Amino acid sequence: MERKDEMMEASPEAQSRVLSEAVARVAALWSIDDDLLGEMLGIAGSRAADLRAGTFRLARPDPAFRAGQYLVRLFQELAVLIGDDRSAMAWLQTENMDLGGRPIDLGRTERGLRELLSYVEMRRV
Repeated sequence: MERKDEMMEASPEAQSRVLSEAVARVAALWSIDDDLLGEMLGIAGSRAADLRAGTFRLARPDPAFRAGQYLVRLFQELAVLIGDDRSAMAWLQTENMDLGGRPIDLGRTERGLRELLSYVEMRRV
């Protein structure tokens, strides 16, 4: 069974826990601070700090849950495409002419994360 199918079959509480932990891990690996993480997820920076501490979880159907899914998928796609976290961070911080800016700046919203994910997925095809 595919991992995506397992996530769909998991209880809402399990989905919330797994995604929240994954988002916190991505933020730590990419050195994303609480304010930026909050902006990316559409939540307050203090809530992002709570997410990292494990005292707040992303939950369906909140937009922050979807944004978290995009962030984790972007991390996974960049891991496959680029390889290591340091190179992924360099890509995120570097001006990209195709995107019209730095990817990290473009990913400050759910829509921006979705567009970044689409861009990266197209590079794998």
